[in-house]
Amino acid sequence: FLRDSQVPINMSVFATPVTAAAWRERPSWAVIATDDKSFDQAMLMHMARRAGAAITTVAASHALYITRSSVVAGVIREAADKALVDHR
Repeated sequence: FLRDSQVPINMSVFATPVTAAAWRERPSWAVIATDDKSFDQAMLMHMARRAGAAITTVAASHALYITRSSVVAGVIREAADKALVDHR
């Protein structure tokens, strides 16, 4: 299903300038799969650090949201809890 549901990437989206990135003003979280062969680990860490993200690393493949869903869900809960505290 995962293979069959993928669509080709429209490379033109990477040429569109970003004028207002939410991570510049909002808290960010990143879950980085240490066994991901689809993306360079240094690039992922660089982007997460640049965003000031709370970084969670997990031994998992690119599909960590399926194989390590409890870790991903925990990070989402953490982010939601912080949002609730910050808006009280």
